[in-house]
Amino acid sequence: MGLLDTLQTVKNEGFDAKNDKVNQSQRLEAGNYPVRLKSAQAGQSKAGRDQIAISLEVVSGENKDRQELIFVSFDDELPPFVLEKNGRILLKLAAMVGVEFTKKDLEDEYSASEALSKGIGKQFKMELTVSPNKKNPEFPYRNYDFELLEDESTDFEEPEDLPF
Repeated sequence: MGLLDTLQTVKNEGFDAKNDKVNQSQRLEAGNYPVRLKSAQAGQSKAGRDQIAISLEVVSGENKDRQELIFVSFDDELPPFVLEKNGRILLKLAAMVGVEFTKKDLEDEYSASEALSKGIGKQFKMELTVSPNKKNPEFPYRNYDFELLEDESTDFEEPEDLPF
């Protein structure tokens, strides 16, 4: 896509150069998306906490190729409800991509991300809900749930007029 095509796309998306901010949110809206695990990498957050950055990529539909980043941390300073939610997210994602963690895989975020990376490329469904954050309205809460994609091949019915 060249300069002219890019600017036309931005304009068609409703960007008003006189009134809109340059850094508009490119995040996915609430909804259900078929996704694939693109990456799982451990690193440190800006606050210095070990975390796993999980990248999911939409595989079809109008949002195809867009990504959702999920960060999970298990730092002792986090509230218990956050730790538990992060644990559920990690375990659910592992189940979606067919990864069974061993005790050694769960020693820290680095070994967990390495184990989860074995599921890169696997597809599943992501349900994304977005709710307001009263303390910081610019950063709404993003909540996730995941399900296996239905196997469409089992729903196939052969037409009766096939020659074989």
